[in-house]
Amino acid sequence: MQAGVVSELSFFNQLHPLTAACYFIELFTLLLLFNHILLTATMFISILAVCSWYFEPRKIRQMVVGSGTLMLMIMVFNLLLNQTGRHVLWTWQIGSVQFRLTETAIIYGCSMALSLGAMILTFVLFNGIITIPKLSYLLFPVVPRLAMLLTISLRLVELFIQKMGRLARFQKNRNVVLTEGNFHQRLQKMGQLLRIVLIDAVSEAMETAVLMEARGFGAKRRSQYQRFQFQMMDGAFLLGSTALFGVLVGRRLEHWGWATNVMTLQWQLPHDWLLAGLLIVFMALPIIGEGGYRVWTN
Repeated sequence: MQAGVVSELSFFNQLHPLTAACYFIELFTLLLLFNHILLTATMFISILAVCSWYFEPRKIRQMVVGSGTLMLMIMVFNLLLNQTGRHVLWTWQIGSVQFRLTETAIIYGCSMALSLGAMILTFVLFNGIITIPKLSYLLFPVVPRLAMLLTISLRLVELFIQKMGRLARFQKNRNVVLTEGNFHQRLQKMGQLLRIVLIDAVSEAMETAVLMEARGFGAKRRSQYQRFQFQMMDGAFLLGSTALFGVLVGRRLEHWGWATNVMTLQWQLPHDWLLAGLLIVFMALPIIGEGGYRVWTN
């Protein structure tokens, strides 16, 4: 099994592709609906916990490092660009330029960073569950050309990463380390590797096009190698997730979990804590399903 693919024996991976796709659509929608820092932190921690359940520790460390870097960048940019707010925590001035660290900038920056991190982790989980055969099963009956383009692109990206890793190891055996030297030297070494990989990628793309033409792609409807059956557990999971999603959207329409003005953010509202609990339950549905599936099979 690949490091970024969920085990086929898990409940989440055995769901029908349409059921899993609906759950992820609902999950991505919820990540866009709420901006309260309590809820964004809840969603980020919940998604990280779900990913920790399905992925191996090495994959989790890579995810945390990668998403943490982007989150830190978003946080720093918000602190630098957002100079408004009533509670000034620190002031620094160089000549005519004044920097103000405000509570508003910290809260807004943390909320944006947590939302971005939750999006990244959710997308990684989506790629681990919605594999290429499932994506093909969902899209080929509707948009076959777009489905083929997506599947080839995803495969080429994976091959691109693998070849970059192999080339980096080969260069290391020749005492050429990409992380050594000044910035110009490292950039030159990376550019040489990218040139090799891009030339190879163009060659493989042309070969793929020739093979597709030889097999008559587009002449008739494409058949599916892997079939999926909608089962009782798919109906139960889809019904439960959709019902809970409807409750959460209804609460959002009542202006729960949304801070129009960060300066007037309130922490002790009971409905925000209730909403955080509902979000935890929604995001833990796959793990809850794992427990029920194991009890049922035993």
